[in-house]
Amino acid sequence: MDCPLTQNERSRLESLRSFRILGTSREQAFDDIARLASLVCDTPIAVIAFIDEQKVWFKATIGLDLDELPRDGSFCAYAILQPDVLIVPDPISDERFMSSLLVKQLGIQFYAGIPLTTDDAYPLGALAVMDRVPHLLTAEQRDSLRILARRMTRELELRRPRETPACLRPTSPTSRDVTILVVEDDDNLRNLLHRTLEGNGFSVLSAADGADALRLCQQHDGAIDLVVSDVVMPRLNGLELERRIRAIRLETKFLLITGFGDQLPELRERIKHGANVLEKPFLSSELVRRVEDTLNQEKAATGTEG
Repeated sequence: MDCPLTQNERSRLESLRSFRILGTSREQAFDDIARLASLVCDTPIAVIAFIDEQKVWFKATIGLDLDELPRDGSFCAYAILQPDVLIVPDPISDERFMSSLLVKQLGIQFYAGIPLTTDDAYPLGALAVMDRVPHLLTAEQRDSLRILARRMTRELELRRPRETPACLRPTSPTSRDVTILVVEDDDNLRNLLHRTLEGNGFSVLSAADGADALRLCQQHDGAIDLVVSDVVMPRLNGLELERRIRAIRLETKFLLITGFGDQLPELRERIKHGANVLEKPFLSSELVRRVEDTLNQEKAATGTEG
């Protein structure tokens, strides 16, 4: 049974090709999103799929050893027709999918997928989770899929090739002498942040908690242009660290990292007043973009009074 096509299918395909994503090799950023989808939805299988004229092509797969599938009868080809999460609780009894390879040969008995719709409003593919046993998704899990899909489409937009005249291209702060202090108590995340920023041309200092960061800031001879700090840390949290460093170096900019942006009253208040906050999970490209945006601001928006 042939799948119905999206509205403006030709324009959708042109938009898909403009991202130059089809046929590219696997990448950690995409694998991480798929892994998070699998974890939060408690399913053994997750995929990031892009859909061309005849195929569903997988950019990332967790628990599925396939590179592509025919478009006809595929779950993801139907997911891009929906404005929100498509849930197929019983594909064996669904005439749209009962003959698909995933159902007949791999025993898929549950599917949930959300379209990856970019800024030009065309659904390029889907972020999806699957299981070989009947499965349910909670409202929180469906919302998590929506969040991850937004992160994924943001990553795509950041990578999209754009033909911009050289005279209009913004000056990147990576060409300046910029020092960034990374403050994070998780060793793996701290090392990842350090490598990412250093790889983009910044001079990077690292501290394992707020107290060490404050001491390093007091001892450092040169200017620290930006502090990238987690909010929740032992000994001295990111909000108190910001207050203390600003008492020493008012001009220092801050980018706060948190997974609790909607739970901490003080942080919510800071956000209302323009504080720079990057919520977890985030991609490396998103971190670099936010760092550059913060450095390009004439003044740091901190939300502090006075």
